[in-house]
Amino acid sequence: MADEPRLPLFDVVRRFRLSAAERALFGRSDTDATLEKVRLLTAAAIFFNASAVSDFGGRLAPTRGRGLVEQAVGAAFQTYGDEDPHPSPFEKAAMLLRGITQGHPFNDGNQRTGFLLAAFFLDLVGHSYPPRLSVAGVTTLAFDVSAGTIRDVAVIAAALERLWMGNARSER
Repeated sequence: MADEPRLPLFDVVRRFRLSAAERALFGRSDTDATLEKVRLLTAAAIFFNASAVSDFGGRLAPTRGRGLVEQAVGAAFQTYGDEDPHPSPFEKAAMLLRGITQGHPFNDGNQRTGFLLAAFFLDLVGHSYPPRLSVAGVTTLAFDVSAGTIRDVAVIAAALERLWMGNARSER
């Protein structure tokens, strides 16, 4: 697996801009902020999908349903009582990746979109895009999650964290 200086998919993410106030929401956990995060990440996912399919190939078509995208995004932020079942940023990113890639809310490009949304979220919460990233590692992770080979959020989160920390080897 050769590392590349940059992942071209990140160019898609960099085109979606949030205001400083919108970015600040990702440091809050109150209900209003959570609802706004879901709204913003849903819009981001739709943008990322259209851009990635347009830039890198695939069938450009309307989403299978905005509600499906919202459902996949919202699952990352659901709480039970006052408990957050996915408290770490990498667990939330894993939920976003899994929700989009396994939920298939788009006609094409779900794996790319799921990864882009997870990467975007990680950047928003302070985990900048890695300067080097294994394309093979990203591809393998996205395919494995999409196929259901990997379902466990903790395993997906650990794989994302390894990618972000520069150790893209698989330990499965």
